[in-house]
Amino acid sequence: MTMSDDTPNEVNHVDIDFPPKTADDFFRRGLKSAQLGIPDKAAADFEEAAWLAPENHEIQFNLGVAYLSMADFEQAINNFTKAIELKPGVADMYGNRAVAHAAIGEDEQSGADVAEAVRLGAPPDGLRAVIDYVKEQRN
Repeated sequence: MTMSDDTPNEVNHVDIDFPPKTADDFFRRGLKSAQLGIPDKAAADFEEAAWLAPENHEIQFNLGVAYLSMADFEQAINNFTKAIELKPGVADMYGNRAVAHAAIGEDEQSGADVAEAVRLGAPPDGLRAVIDYVKEQRN
């Protein structure tokens, strides 16, 4: 089979069906699932990867993003917090955790994370717009 014979979806589907064995394999398959919009499958693979490599901040961050997209905000906060502990100073980790906090009404924690994300270089207007939207949806 050549690439010209494949549709993009078929190629992507083949890419995520290999049997993973390592944390990196699970992580890569989780990323493919996330790109395809299958957050529950992504979370399952990221969980396996985290089990095999618990000190990997990228796995914890992406696991948090998967849970955030499934509206499991408490679990997302746990994973973003772990990612921050493993690699402090990454604006996206604080920004995403701020969104999760805002979604469950923890506005003080959200505000603190927004401030830290902005201090680390996150675009303030964009982040505040997302937080405002989340708060509107919450009400």
